[in-house]
Amino acid sequence: MFGNTRSGWRPPAIRATLLLGAFALSASTAFAAGNAVAGKKLFLQKCQVCHKADASGGIKIGDTESANLQAPALESQYNETDALILRAMLDGKDEDGGDLDKVMPRWRGKITDAQAQDILAFLKTDIVKTDEPIQN
Repeated sequence: MFGNTRSGWRPPAIRATLLLGAFALSASTAFAAGNAVAGKKLFLQKCQVCHKADASGGIKIGDTESANLQAPALESQYNETDALILRAMLDGKDEDGGDLDKVMPRWRGKITDAQAQDILAFLKTDIVKTDEPIQN
């Protein structure tokens, strides 16, 4: 139909669409859209009491223990998917859609989506494992 029958050949428009889609998928999991500097500030205000300043967790709260939120452990637990991490943060759902322990605040409506993205950007940096300042 397109004048070329080579195996694997696709018209340029289809090829471009496939490449753009692949890039969009990889970009959505590789980089958080937020501001890591702002996210660090929010994390220290709202999250460190349970997850520690370095995000390593391990604090006993009742019958549960706070999760380790350090990269890359957090990302692999949530299948490299920012949407699942954000769902845990905002709605208290684990990677399989089950409820997280009730001591985990449901942040939806208490922080904005942009603030959640900022916290995620901070968590995805290696900086949570050190005391080094995040560079702008």
